[in-house]
Amino acid sequence: IKQISCFCISSLNMSSSQDRRAAIHPDVDDVLFTEQQIRDKIEEMGTQIAQDYAALQPMVMPILKGGFIVAADLLRALHPTPEGMVVEFVHASSYGAGTETSGRVEVSFNRDVVKGRHVLLVDDLCDSGLTLLEVARHVAEAGAATVKSMVLLDKAERRRVDYVPDYVGFACPNRWIVGHGMDTAQIYRSLPYIGVLRPEVQARFKTKP
Repeated sequence: IKQISCFCISSLNMSSSQDRRAAIHPDVDDVLFTEQQIRDKIEEMGTQIAQDYAALQPMVMPILKGGFIVAADLLRALHPTPEGMVVEFVHASSYGAGTETSGRVEVSFNRDVVKGRHVLLVDDLCDSGLTLLEVARHVAEAGAATVKSMVLLDKAERRRVDYVPDYVGFACPNRWIVGHGMDTAQIYRSLPYIGVLRPEVQARFKTKP
């Protein structure tokens, strides 16, 4: 009976997982990176980062809002977990509720806790580079020993400043993407994959005030 019960639960879990993979949001045109591809890449990056920071007692700083899902995945992928690692959040915004960066980055974090720490900034995407450049500058000025960054996606075609992330998951084409923390007007962050919005949906957002 126990074996049958386990089989049934396993079958249900597998069916649920398959259904989720098949369920693409109607606003999404196509999927650039699947849930499995993202998981595998972050596991790979986690192993490397854990090695690099093994003796540094790092401070992992997810950049809110977009970086929180990537950071949660990364923290679980740090094997073995670096001794003395802590997590501290930083809030940065250059988009507001719009779809294009304003060019002005607002940064907020607890400056007292970063002094002397080896800080790893974590974000979903580096496109213009403005946010990461400004956050890194503020954290360095607050007294961090070192400041490096990890991003899941690098959209280098969109770069407006000279900034190169230290750890990059995937190079990303210059397309309108959402999912896995990335949003448009605060929507779509919870999608487990990274997809491209349909042209008619993009047009709808472009016409919003």
